[in-house]
Amino acid sequence: MKTLEEQLTEVQQAISDILLNAQEAWYNGQKVRKADLATLEQREKRLVVQIKRKNRGGIRVRGVTPV
Repeated sequence: MKTLEEQLTEVQQAISDILLNAQEAWYNGQKVRKADLATLEQREKRLVVQIKRKNRGGIRVRGVTPV
């Protein structure tokens, strides 16, 4: 399995490819559709959150009053 950072790079490259080269194309007489842009953007957001959580480290506790 690829790291979160590697996955993010791939998703961002796919987004860039769609933005630069269009969502659909014709190859050898067949229409080819790339991954959905909205789906890729959602995946990108989730990966960014996961990477931030991973890099934050430590234990986080909320709603506890120290004694």
